[in-house]
Amino acid sequence: MKINKLATVLVILALSTIYSCGSGAKGTNNATAGSEIKIINDMGNFNEIINGNTPVLVDFYADWCAPCRMMAPIMQQVSKEMGEKVRVIKIDVDKNEEVARKYQIQSIPTMILFKNGKAVWQGVGVMQADQIKAIIQKNS
Repeated sequence: MKINKLATVLVILALSTIYSCGSGAKGTNNATAGSEIKIINDMGNFNEIINGNTPVLVDFYADWCAPCRMMAPIMQQVSKEMGEKVRVIKIDVDKNEEVARKYQIQSIPTMILFKNGKAVWQGVGVMQADQIKAIIQKNS
């Protein structure tokens, strides 16, 4: 009986991890981003980037987060298919804690769509490329 309860708890924990990660843990796994997506670690020009005329989709992530790694190819696809209609950037919450706090990032992956410097949409967890593209088109 105890084994069944433990197995159930483990399955629930595994499933919850698929959809989002808490932002408190640290890790060392290195994820890479493609050439279309810029990883921002110097926050000096972040405001300049989000204040431009082109909508900016910011992916708040961490290298240790499995769902964040699942989002990497999805974000690549969105960037490739949307082209100049959107700018996609990634921000590591472990390396940029101040910005994560400013935008109240509680779980990752979290995506925020900025238009003219204002957050017009925010979503948490793994999403499909078509969903993200529809959100960008709706808010552009």
